[in-house]
Amino acid sequence: MNDKNISSVIKDIPKKGFTVKFWQDHRSAFVQGSGVAKCLKALKDRGVPPSGDPSGVPPKEMEHVIDWFYKLDSALAKAKKKCGKPQSHTEKFCAAFIKVVLKRLEEAQGLLKNASRAEAAQEKQRQDTDKELQKFKKQQEKQQELVLDELADLDKRAKNMAKACEEMTKDIKLATADVNKLIKGLETQRNGDGKIAPDLGKRFENGLTAIQKKYKLPLHGQNLKSSLPKVLKELTSLFQQYLKLDYAKRERISAGASLKEAQDGLKAANASFKIYAESHKKLALAFKETA
Repeated sequence: MNDKNISSVIKDIPKKGFTVKFWQDHRSAFVQGSGVAKCLKALKDRGVPPSGDPSGVPPKEMEHVIDWFYKLDSALAKAKKKCGKPQSHTEKFCAAFIKVVLKRLEEAQGLLKNASRAEAAQEKQRQDTDKELQKFKKQQEKQQELVLDELADLDKRAKNMAKACEEMTKDIKLATADVNKLIKGLETQRNGDGKIAPDLGKRFENGLTAIQKKYKLPLHGQNLKSSLPKVLKELTSLFQQYLKLDYAKRERISAGASLKEAQDGLKAANASFKIYAESHKKLALAFKETA
């Protein structure tokens, strides 16, 4: 290096100076062994281009690059100290190189800081997202618990209705059997004209009234006509909204089975009441055949 080319060499440092060849081509052999070439090779291995620009360095290598920039600064300072008057051009070369290295070091530190900020922002965003997911999950679990409770309540109501219909059917069948006994007994009390004495008719009529009261037939009739059909319609409508909920499959199957029992129970109760009504009508007609 000489007075003619030192300026152009110095200008080339931020363009292509961060290579072992550039350094060795322009430095004095007197400063050999200062460790500059080792640092330049390490920087190249970590993705630093000949310009020394760290912007393209992989984020995971940035801290190592910063460390090697520090080492390169120290190695250049060491090489500079070795220079005497005969190595004045190399001394200027080292001084200029140090300025570029410090600039690249500052750039690398800024990139690392920005990367850290970006990473921190991403981490915060991830944490916020996790919080939102956890919040959503808890809300979903709470909603699912509510749905399961609703299904359990529906199941319970359907079971209670099925049980009520079963007990009602039992009452109606017993009442029908007792009315048929009255009819049979009344037939044996007819006189020669096929008529029934008024006092006997009154006694049998009182017996019918007692049967109705004993087995709560007026109440059963009212429930079969209005209350129970309304309840069944409500339960059936509610059940429809749970048909596509996979997480409630077990509870849905149980509630569906109970609802089917309630439906079948209501049909059985209505059928029994119809049979009773026929017997009741038959007995009522007999009362009109008094002497």
